[in-house]
Amino acid sequence: MPSKIRVTFRFKILLSVLIVVTTVVSLITFTMARMFHADKVAYVEDLVSLVSVHAAEEADLRLTAYRDQLVTAGRVMDASNILSDRRDVALRTLFTRTPGLVALRIFEGRKATSMLLDSVTTRAAGVSRASFLAAIARYPIPLDSVRAGALYVRNAAISSSLPVSTIAVRIPRAAGRAPLVVVGTVDLNRSISLGRSSSAFDVFLVDVDGRIVSHVDPRRTASQERLDWLPPLGPGSVAMVKETERDGKRMITGIASVGIGGLRAGAEIPKSAAYFALRKLLTNLIFLALGLLIVAAIASLIWATQMTRSLSQLTHAAQEVGHGHFDVQVAVPSRDEMGQLAGSFNQMASELNSRELALKEAQAQLIQSEKMAAFGQLGAGIAHEVKNPLAGIQGMIQLTSRSLPADHPLLETFAILEKETKRCRTIIDSLLKFARQENLASEPIALMDVVADTKAILHHELSLHKITLETAVPEGLPLIHGSANQIQQVLMNLVLNAEQAMESRGRGAVEIKAAQRGDGFIELSVRDDGPGIPRAVQARIFEPFFTTKAPGKGTGLGLAVTFGIMRAHRGTIRVESEEGSGTTFILSFPVVGSHPAADIDSAEKSGPEDPTPRDQRAA
Repeated sequence: MPSKIRVTFRFKILLSVLIVVTTVVSLITFTMARMFHADKVAYVEDLVSLVSVHAAEEADLRLTAYRDQLVTAGRVMDASNILSDRRDVALRTLFTRTPGLVALRIFEGRKATSMLLDSVTTRAAGVSRASFLAAIARYPIPLDSVRAGALYVRNAAISSSLPVSTIAVRIPRAAGRAPLVVVGTVDLNRSISLGRSSSAFDVFLVDVDGRIVSHVDPRRTASQERLDWLPPLGPGSVAMVKETERDGKRMITGIASVGIGGLRAGAEIPKSAAYFALRKLLTNLIFLALGLLIVAAIASLIWATQMTRSLSQLTHAAQEVGHGHFDVQVAVPSRDEMGQLAGSFNQMASELNSRELALKEAQAQLIQSEKMAAFGQLGAGIAHEVKNPLAGIQGMIQLTSRSLPADHPLLETFAILEKETKRCRTIIDSLLKFARQENLASEPIALMDVVADTKAILHHELSLHKITLETAVPEGLPLIHGSANQIQQVLMNLVLNAEQAMESRGRGAVEIKAAQRGDGFIELSVRDDGPGIPRAVQARIFEPFFTTKAPGKGTGLGLAVTFGIMRAHRGTIRVESEEGSGTTFILSFPVVGSHPAADIDSAEKSGPEDPTPRDQRAA
């Protein structure tokens, strides 16, 4: 079952353009998003690595300073040439000038020989001296494992307000003396500004056990969180970047070696952060795509409307042609295939219109011919039956008139009867002439001679009514076959009709012209400058007994006889007239030969005459 849904060609074009534009824009957007995402991820990875390396360098710088300060304190303590008071002052000065140093302890062997404490910092953290000492006692220091020149760093956080770490360094001494170890309790969060330059990164510092020793959030340091998921650095590796996953969240983590104390600096950022800029780009691309779609929709709608307007015109014109109206034309100014189609349609419509007009004209002529033939047969029968009684009536009237005295009162009545009888016989003779259409012997005719004879016969008649007759028949016009008398009768009928039409005006002009057409016909036109013939009358002028003249001045058979003569000569007659602009009758005759003068000229040019006798040549 055929679908009842009607999809217009305009909608198809619009939908096709939108699909193409959407596909192209989607591919471009997808490609750009993938490229941008890959580039952004690489950029974020590089940035995370850079932040971790920067944190490692900062931590290395600060821990190296701490190590140097502890070494200095140990050497001051170990110096034998410094007085005890001055030694204490030097140690206290060094302690106060070291930022982030909360406590300083010096062990000789396993015995603590000296201790300094920043009571201001501990009180501010809400920790007493006893509590502080008890807290740091929970983190014993493996003094034997602390090597000379190396820095020992471990998480020793007491609380979130005091997230301290323990650092220790061995002071080289002469052999035989107890080892000297200087231990510092430091708040690395105060001395190292990890992650403070950018809140997007989570920066931290872990010891060799994987516990956080410094973080922007002191609670994480105080919790002694152990980052077991943190991958170790390979041999000789300074930094690395790796994707990790925690609690279902993908992270990009950068790890860098601090280079002192076995510490590692880390920086991480959620992988979704790499999509922040991508989301903005996608939003811009979506708006751009929507804009392109709107522009494409408007452009395709205008284009489709312009194209379908031409198709609509062609459809409407085709419907008009289907209804029989062939005089339609489609105006399509484009020079593409649509313009060629419109041109071909216009040519087809013009040819159909021309053929329809020719068909109507031929049909009208056929109808007229059939009407004339039928009327001729009817008229011939009536004329034969009426002519003989009229002849008897006319004879009896004449005999009776002659037998009456000259002063008899009935003579006038008999004269009127004889006149009307003669008029009836004239009508019957015309009717017979029309009905018979005598087939006279056909002979070659030169129209120039026929026109000249007609002009000579009618010259006097026309001059009496101040009507001029002009002729324009070119010499050398080809011959036609027919009856010169009948053609002359046709011309006289037309000229006398023109004279009668212009008689009331008292002057006028008639022109007879002849010209040869390219299709083997000669056109002979009779034109006057009279009042013209109304269109309603033009359709009936060749009908028998149709006349617009006053009663008693015309029989209405003149043009009917003319039509019959032209039909007998295998020619046509048509009229062109506008009211107030005169009338033109156009006669068309088929050409059958060249003019005799032209034959003579061609014979003279061809050479000497053929010695064959003329009769044989004719045969």
